[in-house]
Amino acid sequence: MTHYSSTQKRIAAKFLDLLVVLFLGLAWKGGPGSIFGFIYSMASDALPLRNFNGQSLGKKIMGIRVVSERGKFGLKASLLRNAPVGLVTFFMIIPFWGWALSLIIGIPLGLIELSLMIRAERHQRLGDVMAETLVIQALHSEVVHHEAKSAEHEPKVL
Repeated sequence: MTHYSSTQKRIAAKFLDLLVVLFLGLAWKGGPGSIFGFIYSMASDALPLRNFNGQSLGKKIMGIRVVSERGKFGLKASLLRNAPVGLVTFFMIIPFWGWALSLIIGIPLGLIELSLMIRAERHQRLGDVMAETLVIQALHSEVVHHEAKSAEHEPKVL
C-alpha cells in the first residue's frame, strides 16, 4: 500500500523551499542570487547529497520524498515536475515587472496545483502528472519502490 504525502506536508515543504530560494536571492543580490534560486527551484528534488533521494531541503525536513512511477528518480524528472514552479521563479529574475508577472501567473497556477493535490486520487499536482512522479512518506519509500519493481515483472494482459 502506498502512503502518499498529505497536502499539508507538501505545502509546508514547498514553503521551506521557497524560503531557500528567497535566501539565495538575498544572499547574492542581483543576477547570481536569482539564478541560483531558479536553479534550486528546478533541481531541488534531485540534490546530489547523501541521503537526499528525491528530496529537496523542505521535503527532507517534512519527511516526504518524490518517487518516479517509471523507476529511478533523477534530475530530468525533477526539472520536469518543477517546471510549473520554475516558470514562476524564472520571472522573479526580472526586476519589478518579473515579480508582478510572477504573481499574476503564480497565484492561479498555485491554486490549480493545490486543487489537483487535494482532488486527485494519488494527490498529484500538475508537475507530478507531467513527470509521472508521486510524493510519498519517506519512511515508506522502499515499499513503493518494491511495488514498482513487482509491477514491472507482472505479465501484461492483452
